[in-house]
Amino acid sequence: MQDEFWREPRFTFEERRQQYLAYCAAQSPGGRIGFFSQIARLELGQPVDEGPIREALAFVDSRKDCVDFTIAGLLRIIYRYDQSPNIATGLIADIETCLLGFKYWWDEPGDNRRCYHTENHQILFHSDELLLGQRLRDRTFTNDGRNWRAHMAHGLRLTRRWLDHRARFGYSEWLSNCYFEEDLLALLNLYDFAEDEGVRRQAKAQIDVLLFEMALHTYRGIFGATHGRTYPRLIKGARGEATASTTKLIFGMGHFNDPSALGAVSLAASSYRCPPILQRIAADLDRPMVFRERHSLNLEDAPAFGIAYDSLEDGGLFWSVQDCMCPAVLPLADYMAVLQGVYVYDNSQEIYDGAFAWQIEEHGEVVDLDVDRHALTEVHIQTYRTPDYLLSCAQDYRAGKPGYQQHIWQATLDLDAVVFTSHPGSDDETSRPNYWAGNGVMPRAAQHENVLVCIYHLPSRDAFPFSHAYFPTEAFDEVVECSPWIFGRKGDGYVALFSQHPWHWVGAGDTPRTDLRVDAVDNVWLVEMGRKRTGEHGGDWDSFDAFIRAIAASPVSCDGLSVSYVSPSRGEVRFGWHGPLMVRRQQVALRSDLRYDNPYCRCLAPRGSSPGNGQATDGLAFTVRRGDDVLDIDLQLLAPPR
Repeated sequence: MQDEFWREPRFTFEERRQQYLAYCAAQSPGGRIGFFSQIARLELGQPVDEGPIREALAFVDSRKDCVDFTIAGLLRIIYRYDQSPNIATGLIADIETCLLGFKYWWDEPGDNRRCYHTENHQILFHSDELLLGQRLRDRTFTNDGRNWRAHMAHGLRLTRRWLDHRARFGYSEWLSNCYFEEDLLALLNLYDFAEDEGVRRQAKAQIDVLLFEMALHTYRGIFGATHGRTYPRLIKGARGEATASTTKLIFGMGHFNDPSALGAVSLAASSYRCPPILQRIAADLDRPMVFRERHSLNLEDAPAFGIAYDSLEDGGLFWSVQDCMCPAVLPLADYMAVLQGVYVYDNSQEIYDGAFAWQIEEHGEVVDLDVDRHALTEVHIQTYRTPDYLLSCAQDYRAGKPGYQQHIWQATLDLDAVVFTSHPGSDDETSRPNYWAGNGVMPRAAQHENVLVCIYHLPSRDAFPFSHAYFPTEAFDEVVECSPWIFGRKGDGYVALFSQHPWHWVGAGDTPRTDLRVDAVDNVWLVEMGRKRTGEHGGDWDSFDAFIRAIAASPVSCDGLSVSYVSPSRGEVRFGWHGPLMVRRQQVALRSDLRYDNPYCRCLAPRGSSPGNGQATDGLAFTVRRGDDVLDIDLQLLAPPR
């Protein structure tokens, strides 16, 4: 069931909240999270269908992966609706009994088949344990026999550390159009139900931060940015985005597409209210704007920030970054495997052996031991948003290293009209990386406003010796093929895509002229975007034809893995596998010390001890401004760094 797509903000939040709750309550899916639709029924004062909730309890008892998502929803039910006449008291009791029997961290008895260590899983497990201990005082957790007080203290300590790490370093799963939903689920539970005032305050601040980042990087309700982690259904157009319901609920643009959206349902059933300034920022589409951000950290910098390689507590930060084969933290990761049977890295040794073999082939020796494909190390992001399109890139990010689910760049013009490139890690859409989501070998990409360069350099014996573009021609109003360029128009937005080597269409059936493949291990892709000149919102071009003629006539020179392109809008652009991005003979910075650099705020991050001055900071306070609207966000640390 799909809802109407809104390109402009509509209705008030309360009206949208009622619409979304009604949309969810009208459905009753099952599975591990289908019961979230029953939360909507309870919020509306309607009787629940017990079936999906019973399915959720069975899933918790199975102790399968992702059970922490399920528990968080069940906690919302027992906290918010335990006195409701629309749910049986016996079912509330069964939920409590089920949750008391679960294993909440890897050091408890029982197997460790679940993923505990990624950023979103950590805060879900910690908040689940904290809130259950807080709720069921005088009860014993039957899995390990410890009382509520011990579990509450354990969950509280690790929740505080997670919140502090996000305040200091941002989100390693940057701008994720799936895992932001899980983060919101946990943070909203903490905001609504945690008794610790510091935790509630920080949870509120982090919800503001996540919605601020979504407000910056959405285009008319489409979260079309680069993503630290994603999946094919979330990027092949925006119909399947896990965050779609949240963006429509909060910003009034986009579409409702999931009656069990973890963050959206929690937002609709929460006392939290999004600051109006963030809704207005999401709707600021009257002029082009550049948004720059920095997230995460490089693990070699950890000691400078007071983070110890041999600390199990600090290990939580390393595991969230997922760079667990970094030589400095590998001993701690191995210790975890021996001590708890918990593998925070995978055993795909052939991937890493292949990476090292390629280094020897290229350089005569191994020159880089940091080849963990999961790694979500420090990232510098640029997003350029206009009234007619959005272009976003992770700047020069881990080029040449094995990849996982990192989505390096995307051009977004409408719900289905999106363009990006990738190097497949498999020939299916279920592996990680796979045919569309992630990269087997990551490219080197850089963006300057509306122009982007993405370069692929693959091993000569790679299993998938090509890169390809997702270019769904049927989603555009016009497509013009003028090799080596292909042009697309959606409304008044234009995109031009260039390939160094010849491209050809792959596939037919349900996806004709969508997969644009280049059969070469090395390839330079160029992107330039533009829009029609109008009186209301400015613009660049008199017509789509003028855009095509100007770009097709622009000189492009490729020399191996380097390119020079004379953009009709930005002048000469030079970039390569090595060296800086040059625009009009001026070097363009691809990195910055700023956490946020955009028209609404410029601020540093509170990383504790810094290599620059050795000083420590106990928090970060910054102000978001839009005209006379102001939002103060205070990320005061709960446990200052050592």
